[in-house]
Amino acid sequence: MRRTVGVVALLILVIAGFKLASSTESSQPESADATEILQNAVFTDLDGGEVTIHDFEGKTVLIDIWETWCTPCIRSMPTLQELMDDYPDDFVVLAVSPGYMDSEEQVREFVANNDYDFAFVFGEQLAEDFNVQSIPYKVYVSPGGEYIESVLGTQGPELDYEKTREIIEKHL
Repeated sequence: MRRTVGVVALLILVIAGFKLASSTESSQPESADATEILQNAVFTDLDGGEVTIHDFEGKTVLIDIWETWCTPCIRSMPTLQELMDDYPDDFVVLAVSPGYMDSEEQVREFVANNDYDFAFVFGEQLAEDFNVQSIPYKVYVSPGGEYIESVLGTQGPELDYEKTREIIEKHL
C-alpha cells in the first residue's frame, strides 16, 4: 500500500514538473519593477566586458535565458536567428546564461560551435531578480528599455516567430 502511494505521489510530481517546464504562460512581474531591474542589470560578455540593456537602445530586445543542456532552448535558437535576420536594425537577442549548470567554458564552446549572431552574456543576477525557476525563459524589452513581458517555455518555431514578430512590429 505504501509503495503504491509513493508511486502515485512520484507520478504526480513528474507530471507537475513536466507541465511547469512546458508551460508557455507569461510570468510577468510588476512592469515598473521589471523595468527597473532591466535598467540596472549588468551582464558580462564572453570577453569579460560589461553589457547593459542600454547598449541596445532603439532595438526591441529579447532576453533569452538558456543553457546548453536545455533542448527547448537550443531548438528555439534558429527561430530567433531568423528574426534577427528579418529585422537586423530593429531586433536583437541577448542570450543570457544564468550559470545554473553550465560553466563559462561550456557556453564559450557552444558559441564557438554554432553560428548565431546573438549577444551571448552571463547573467546570474537577472535570473535571480526575475525569479526564473525554469528555462527557456524570455523577457521582451522595448527599444526604450522598458519591460514588455516575460514568457516561460516555447510554443514551437511558428508560434514563437509570430509572437516575437508582433512585438517587434508594435515597437517599430
